[in-house]
Amino acid sequence: MKATEDTIKIAVVDDHHLFRSGLVQLITSLGMEFKVVLEAENGKALLAELSAKNMPHIAMVDINMPVMDGFETVEALKKQYPDVKVLVVTMNDDERSLIRMLKLGVKGYVGKDVEPSELRRALTEIHVKGFYYTDDLTSSIIKSIQSPNSGLHPDDVLSSQELKFIELACSEDTYAQIADKMCLSPKTIDGYRAAVFEKLQVKSRVGLVLYALKRGLVVL
Repeated sequence: MKATEDTIKIAVVDDHHLFRSGLVQLITSLGMEFKVVLEAENGKALLAELSAKNMPHIAMVDINMPVMDGFETVEALKKQYPDVKVLVVTMNDDERSLIRMLKLGVKGYVGKDVEPSELRRALTEIHVKGFYYTDDLTSSIIKSIQSPNSGLHPDDVLSSQELKFIELACSEDTYAQIADKMCLSPKTIDGYRAAVFEKLQVKSRVGLVLYALKRGLVVL
């Protein structure tokens, strides 16, 4: 299929050939508006093959790859091709890895078991809106993006210690390291985590980071 101005051009970067091939087939099956313009087994191969003729709108990038992993690939794309948006493809919801990816500026992530309908939505929303995150992370976050002045401000419902916890949770520190930095027990930190998740209606640490970013509580 020849690409048109309306075509969403995609690069697929994953070191597992069978998965990469399957993902390419899945993208092709989503409709004529999606076109895979480039496949690569790692970030180095991607950068070597990128040119004006095959420049993608979106790069789907695995985290764990040899030679040049997902983190290095995202950093390189950000410096050399800042207009290319990155959708992370991950095997699991490794919170620390995803937070690190958020810091690098990725626009969303999906699991490797992604359903066709979700993948279609992810690619379309990243292309049109500029970002995509799974429903379980963002039901409340998206509302805050669309209506930033709605509801209570976090300062109205969060204590100073909870705000400090949020700041540290937006780093790559483990919860045990956060406890050490706040001079509190891990059990107390678990209590802060549960309270903050409940107050902000988020379901994971990555969801908390996204909320904090959109509300201006932290700057990564």
